[in-house]
Order: sequence, then structure tokens, then C-alpha cells
Amino acid sequence: MVRRSRRQKLQKVTGLCGREEGLRVKRSCPSCGPEPGGEEKKGRGNPISVQLFPPELVEHIISFLPVRDVVALGQTCHYFHEVCDAEGVWRRICRRLSPRLREQGSGVRPWKRAAILNYTKGLYFQAFGGRRRCLSKSVAPLLAHGYRRFLPTKDHVFILDYVGTLFFLKNALVSSTLGQIQWKRACRYVVLCRGAKDFASDPRCDTVYRKYLYVLATREQPGVVGTTGSRACDCVEVYLQSSGQRVFKMTFHHSMSFKQIVLVGQETQRALLLLTEEGKIYSLVVNETQLDQPRSYTVQLALRKVSRCLPHLRVAGMASNQSSTLYITDQGGVYFEVHTPGVYRDLFGTLQAFDPLDQQMPLALSLPAKVLFCALGYNHLGLVDEFGRLFMQGNNRYGQLGTGDRMDRGEPTQVPLCACSLCSTRECLYMLSSHDIEHHPTYRDLPASRVVGTPEPSLGAGASQDPGGAAQACEEYLNQIHSCPTLQDRMEKMKEIVGWMPLMAAQKDFFWEALDLLQRTAAGVGSGPPTPES
Repeated sequence: MVRRSRRQKLQKVTGLCGREEGLRVKRSCPSCGPEPGGEEKKGRGNPISVQLFPPELVEHIISFLPVRDVVALGQTCHYFHEVCDAEGVWRRICRRLSPRLREQGSGVRPWKRAAILNYTKGLYFQAFGGRRRCLSKSVAPLLAHGYRRFLPTKDHVFILDYVGTLFFLKNALVSSTLGQIQWKRACRYVVLCRGAKDFASDPRCDTVYRKYLYVLATREQPGVVGTTGSRACDCVEVYLQSSGQRVFKMTFHHSMSFKQIVLVGQETQRALLLLTEEGKIYSLVVNETQLDQPRSYTVQLALRKVSRCLPHLRVAGMASNQSSTLYITDQGGVYFEVHTPGVYRDLFGTLQAFDPLDQQMPLALSLPAKVLFCALGYNHLGLVDEFGRLFMQGNNRYGQLGTGDRMDRGEPTQVPLCACSLCSTRECLYMLSSHDIEHHPTYRDLPASRVVGTPEPSLGAGASQDPGGAAQACEEYLNQIHSCPTLQDRMEKMKEIVGWMPLMAAQKDFFWEALDLLQRTAAGVGSGPPTPES
């Protein structure tokens, strides 16, 4: 009965019937066609190749599968890989997932990108405190085209999608009778504004201080007198987080285009840092306590000192808290602004280079590789380099660096890799998910010489840049040590190998002193200064 039902469905869709007289097919793979050397047989149990069907029919059938199954099916063979990667399939899937979404015209595979963005979007949170450690999922705005950024405030959550629409989830967080934060599933969402590029609020982790929301957006402005038409200008709009009402707006000249905004400082001296498309930083100062007063005034937009003193640098990203700012250049360099001595001491362990009269002077952080991402807390920071390694630095009083202890770190220290796309407040830990197939970190393979902390070989080293060659050399060194008959011979061979390896001078001195100490201890000689021969 089951076979008959499947055969009837196949006949209805394709118009073929396996019981027709004279039907002779080869023994074949359902997708790739007949096997080499397959014998022709007449019978009802022989499979029919999918390639006999029209491509439009196959794409139409595959489009009804879930996104996860379409991706898995595309990994089975070459034929299904081409079919499942076709834009026609993803256009049907995208229209099924987001019927309101119109034509997509950006990117190499716009429909596949749009479908995966909307399939993987989600916002999860876990409340701190209490016995329950459950993970909850938020209400997803149906109109959102993926999730690019989000920001929780005291009672609400703001989400920015990939087309520049900023959503306002009203009363999304409520306090339970036990004092815990819970997600209100009956919350409603509205569109706060469109054409948004970025947004920011008070950088402190306590959401009580996040009274205003600063939105960097593009708006059409009417032309000057005597001209027709309008032109797009960037502006910063300030909204009340409690009601979503706009209370302030500042518009910039049409020749200036910004892509990121961060805040730093206290309410009375709130500094807005704006990153241009050319990698320059501009700043202006506003008084938040006067934003709700209906008046108009002009603010001064000035070039930040990091762009004024270091004009050759092209800043690619920023991060800030209430007393410091972190800049990442397009070459992977990191520069720091620290405005208070206490935070400077927590970050670097000393006040040697701190100048209270010149707090905006950027300080370069010494790192072994190019930095791609960063995160900044009140007195600690995190960096991710081009090899996917995570480095932490600063105060570790509560173990927030993830090193397994509570010792402060005055320099970037590598720790085990953690998750990304996180946001933490005093009450909750939020996790954002929305996969963009066109924006993925291009991590490089870590060279073998860098695993032990050695410097990168010079460009003229040639074969020394090959990680496989370095690994083969280390294996040869181990074989030479193993071939030595006595412990003293192995120590001498190890000293010789240390001299060959591309280590820094301080590292070589350390290994030589340590090996000499072990050699004297094994020989039963008391600790003393090393001999000239060693």
C-alpha cells in the first residue's frame, strides 16, 4: 500500500510510471545517473535518475525543504550541490520564510544570503541569579531582515536589521516576584526608524543609565534655495528609550558620511565619536540633561586626536566605555585612549605613561598579530586576532578574563576561545544569532613557529614561512635529541637547537639559563653562576 501510494505520487508529478511496458533503465544513482558498467534490466524496482526530471521541477521540490536540509542535500553530490546552490531555489525559500521581502540586489548570492539571514536570526538570553539556568528566546520581529545589532535597555530591547530598520521591542523584560529578569512573550514590537546605520547608548553595563538612544541614520534633506530636488545627509537622532519618542536631532553636511557611532563620558559631558567612511574620527560633546528641553543650538564637530596626530592611520572600528576608547585600524593595529588613572592602572598595571593633561593621546598596544575584533569593559578588554585567538587584558578581580585565576594582566594574554556576538548587563547575558554568508572571519592558519610564541619569520626567509616546513624541522630536532645516549648530551643538543631556532634574544637567554640550571641540578652541582663554557 505504501509503495503504491508513492508510485501514484510520482506518476502524478512526473507523468512517468514504472509499470509501463517496455521501460528499460540502467542501474544508476538517483541523482548522478547510471553507474559505469551497469546492466540494463526490466523491472519495477529499478530507480529513475533525478536528472531525467526538468530542472525547474527539481528546484520546485527542493524549495519545500527546510533550510538545514537544503544545505545538507547540497553536500551529497555534485549534481545536488549545483541545484541546491541555485538562486531560484533560494528565492522560493526566501519568499516562503519572509513573504514581505522584496527583490534583493546586493551581494553575489542575494537570495541565499537573505534566506539564511532570516532562518538563523534569533535573540536568546539567560538571567543571572537564581537556581534556574534556562535559555529563553525572544520574540522575533517578522519584518526584520536578519539581526545585525541589538541593545538591551532597562525595560526594552532594540534590534537593527541588515536593511537599516531599527525595531523597538516594548516591555520585553519584566521582573519576576523573585527579583529575576524574565522575557515577556506577549511583548509587541514597532519600527522605531528606517535608514539607520548604527546606534548606541550609555556604555555602562547597568541598563539603568541607558536613558537615551543615539541613532546614526541617513535622511533626505531639501535642497538649498534656488535648486530642485533633495540630497541625503547623515544625522544623529536621539530617542527616549522609555517611549521611543525623538527628542533631539543633529544633521551634518552632505559631504560627511559616517558608519559607526560610540559614546564615552558622563551625562553632562557626553562625547559622541563618529567614524567616517575614510577611517577618520570626529567628536562632539552634548549635555544629556538638556536634551529634553525644546531649543535649537549648534555643536562643534572636531577631529579626534587619534586622527589629527596620526593622520596615516585608517580606523576600521571603535569600542568604548565611560572612561576609555579602543580603536582598531585597517591593518590590525590597536590604539587606546584612557581618561582616568584608575582604569589605566587596572589595564596596564602601572601609571608610568599616563598623562592626566593629555588624556586623548592614543597609546599603541603591542600584539603579535593583526587584530580583527575587540570588546571593551570598564577595566578590561578582549581582542581576537587573525588566527582566531582570543587575548584578554586588564583587571581580573572576579575572574572576568577567563584565565582560570584572579591575577591581573598588564599585557594581552591568550585565553581559550569563547563565543562571539554576546552582550552582558547586570541582569542578563544576551546571545545574538544571524549568519551572514558574505561576512565571515577569514582566519589564517597559525604557523608552527608561532605556536610557541616565536616571532613571524622575515619576508626574505623564504621556506621558513611554510608552517609544514617548520613542523618538519621541529620533528627533526626531537629525533636528534632522542638519539643522544645520555642526559648531559641531550641537554647540550637542546642548547644547540635553541641557538638555531628563530627566537627572540630574551627567549634564547631564558632557555639557555633554564637548561644550564637543569643540567647542573642533574649533575649534582650546587646552584651558582654559569660557567663560560655553558
